[in-house]
Amino acid sequence: MAGKGRYEDVSTILFLVPFIASGVYALYLWFRSGISAILPSTVYLTVTRDPVVFIAGSLAVFLGLMMDVAGVEPGERRARLQSSSVLVQKLAAASLVLALLTAWYANGFTNLSGTVGDFLVGRFSLAFPVMLVLLSYLATVPLKWRAVKNRRTAGIILMLVVPPVVYEVGKRSAPVGLGAALVLILAGLYLFLRAEKPASGAPA
Repeated sequence: MAGKGRYEDVSTILFLVPFIASGVYALYLWFRSGISAILPSTVYLTVTRDPVVFIAGSLAVFLGLMMDVAGVEPGERRARLQSSSVLVQKLAAASLVLALLTAWYANGFTNLSGTVGDFLVGRFSLAFPVMLVLLSYLATVPLKWRAVKNRRTAGIILMLVVPPVVYEVGKRSAPVGLGAALVLILAGLYLFLRAEKPASGAPA
């Protein structure tokens, strides 16, 4: 029981690493540039465009998921994997909301177009929650060719390519980059939410 508790404690800390690391890094940059009433947009963009923060946060969540499942008996791991998958999805939602709120704060809670622009330009603020959703999905679905072909996986892949499209296309034309990102997000969400159900009588 003590060992199980240790696994749960470590996994909880790992799940919080992306939020703690981003917050500490942002405070460091904010103090270094001079504390002001409004978070500088440059601080937000520096944190959300930093690949080290993104990779470290992603690895922490992945390890947290492994530790959470490893801490239970083999016969209970499938059920724990399901509950951990839901937790990862909640982390994705929390990450998305915090990123949007922080971008809004960096724009003085008034400039909505600037908020959306900063959120999209800070590409990992969108890539991270999408990656978490993908992780939660792959953790509970056997990786078979049939799964790769279905609509839900196609929708996830479309949403995953949004950040590089915004970055690469946006360097040439910001309106085109944002428009392409919007189309990809809408198409990805449509495919993900309208995933095909197994035909009646077909094997699951």
